[in-house]
Amino acid sequence: MNIRTISFLIVLLAGIETMNGQTVYSIDASKIKNANIQSGHLKMGNPGPEGRKIEINNRYMTLNGKPIIPVMGEMHFSRVAKDQWEDRILKMKACGVNIIACYVLWIHHEEIEGQFDWNGNKDLRAFVELCAKHGLWVYPRIGPWCHAEVRNGGTPDWILLKENLKDRSNDPLYQRYAEEWYKQVALQLKGLMYKDGGPIVGVQLENEYGRGKTGEAHILWLKQTAQKYGIDVPMYTVTGWGNGSVPPYEVIPLWGAYPDEPWAANLLRNEDCQNFKFSSFRNDENIGNDVNKAKESYIDYSAYPFFTCEVGVGIENTDHRRLQIGSLDGYGLMMAKIGSGSNLPGYYMFTGGSNPHGLLTSMEENREETGYWNTNPIISYDFQAAIRESGELNGNYFEIKKLHYFLNEFGDRLAPMEPVFTENKDRFQVALRVQDKRAFLFGINYCRHNLTSEKKNVQFNINVQNENLQFPSKPINISDSSFIMWPVNFSMQNILLKYATAQPLCVIGNRWIFIEDADSSPEFCFDSLNIQNVSASNGKVNQKNGRYIISNLKPGFDCVITVRDKNNQERKILILSKEEAKQAWLFKEGDKKYFFISQSGMNVNNGKLHVFDTTASFTLKMLDEQNNTTLFKNKTYTVPEKKISINYKESFLPDKAQWLKTSATELNEKNQLWHRFFLKDFSLNNPAYIKTATLFIAPQSYCRLQVNNIWVNQEISADAINKVDITGYLKKGENRLLIDFPFEAGQKAFAAKL
Repeated sequence: MNIRTISFLIVLLAGIETMNGQTVYSIDASKIKNANIQSGHLKMGNPGPEGRKIEINNRYMTLNGKPIIPVMGEMHFSRVAKDQWEDRILKMKACGVNIIACYVLWIHHEEIEGQFDWNGNKDLRAFVELCAKHGLWVYPRIGPWCHAEVRNGGTPDWILLKENLKDRSNDPLYQRYAEEWYKQVALQLKGLMYKDGGPIVGVQLENEYGRGKTGEAHILWLKQTAQKYGIDVPMYTVTGWGNGSVPPYEVIPLWGAYPDEPWAANLLRNEDCQNFKFSSFRNDENIGNDVNKAKESYIDYSAYPFFTCEVGVGIENTDHRRLQIGSLDGYGLMMAKIGSGSNLPGYYMFTGGSNPHGLLTSMEENREETGYWNTNPIISYDFQAAIRESGELNGNYFEIKKLHYFLNEFGDRLAPMEPVFTENKDRFQVALRVQDKRAFLFGINYCRHNLTSEKKNVQFNINVQNENLQFPSKPINISDSSFIMWPVNFSMQNILLKYATAQPLCVIGNRWIFIEDADSSPEFCFDSLNIQNVSASNGKVNQKNGRYIISNLKPGFDCVITVRDKNNQERKILILSKEEAKQAWLFKEGDKKYFFISQSGMNVNNGKLHVFDTTASFTLKMLDEQNNTTLFKNKTYTVPEKKISINYKESFLPDKAQWLKTSATELNEKNQLWHRFFLKDFSLNNPAYIKTATLFIAPQSYCRLQVNNIWVNQEISADAINKVDITGYLKKGENRLLIDFPFEAGQKAFAAKL
């Protein structure tokens, strides 16, 4: 039975019941079979050495045979100052990112034909080695065409100026230059492949290559060329949306979604909720411009895992659409993908940056010079990302961090679970991921630019293999902008948590951390088998029908459930509030884990905890594994306040220009009518390329301006910086600029800049 048939049956078995003012969301997953795992059919590269092989089947990735769900985030090294790379890498790692994806932008490295630049901020090898130093995998996206809001999508101008060349094709002339590009990238990455003990676990070929079947030959040629020069990795991918070209089993199609559409050819407010819904449909039809709207019929996607590479926690603005992205927008998109069966969350962008300025042009995508869809900022590529262009942590960083820690800790449980969907008109979206009796319940009561009403008196009825569960024990209300991810039949060593209306976050020793994720009192239900007794620091404990139910809990640092098993071993379950959950920090150094609660930013480097804040005093709560009386050690630190003095002077435009004397030492009857003329000759090959030509001139006395024997009829004031537009006066070939100063006595001068 294929994926489509399973999804169809699920729709028939799921729905909503309303009775006695109570809403029950029902999902019947009792007949859902475990995933039919296929492996070995995907033609990937060397999986790496024994004991840590990375392999990919039709559902998920494995490390040494164990399912994992890694988190991938994009950072463009050539858009970040080299001395800030480590800061950004450590902040990404602290957020639970395991793989750093990075476009390698051709135009940034070979702006002039044959002159490759891998220095400074463009030092690809140094960047990859730095990621490896901090234990992160790397996923280069090597184009040749990347987009990335870069000029020509990253293709150098000189390529496009060549006659009889068809770019992004198997045209032999284009192949010649594309092959040289791959060769040069491979030289930078030599010895850094995963098989060699390096961090590079995959590469993306091309980008947004929406040519379906007709484009397969070119993608295959790119893969073969990459392999020819030693780029041998566990995973080769392409973007799948827009009828992306996928030569069968040679590459894996990756997917994405964005909270809004800065490329849209209108000024209307986007209130579409489709990306905040659970669905078996992987393709977001709204990414990019003029994408193919066909249904998923090009290939059988069930042969490939559902991985993403471009889910946006933010977005880049354009000159015609200036969008403000909220902290929950990207979190909602990713929750929808994970609940729908995705097993690799990939973000674009995770870290913002700044466009370098080229030797010949600026590097941004724009309509005027390159004919692309949008005009983007010349410098800023902030993207409203989780880590801003400035290095500050955005609000969305703290939201998605909760999801990443869960995936880092429990991804092996979630990865094999099949998605089950409800079909309902209700704005509250519900899905289940299930394997046998084990499951996670997902819910989204959110949509950008829409107020989703509070869902009142809600319960869930879940049918899994030979078991029915209805929970919580009493109906609850689920507020607007709520997301839930609740465990069902969740094993805690030899204890079984039947369900919890709170999200698991992590486990450290015998401490299990859960977080409140809906504005209602969490409830925990344990199977009493193997349990000696249960107590709670607050709330109510009831034992009946072979179960312990702990309800009326008030989440917080002191909200602890203690479960003692029949071997007299304790489990401490801590339930943090929604706000405290955003302040949670989890670090792993070797085999040791550390858990902190702090409003300050944190990361770990070489075994040392680094804390950054804008205040001089901050408090850390560190989880204490040894103390059974209190779970946390509390410490408050005060550091000397840094006073930053700013010295500045007003920039004067002609400062770097040469001041030229215009006056006479004295006036007499011989020189009263004299003038002093200044001439500047310059050549223009093609003035049609010039957008504007402006003469900034700062004279200390009256003057007139002439360009190519035509007097410029614009006022020029003395003792001021004048801005004179001379665009229309210029011509092809030789040009002459003349400035006429009548004699004045004294010390008068001028400076000018064209």
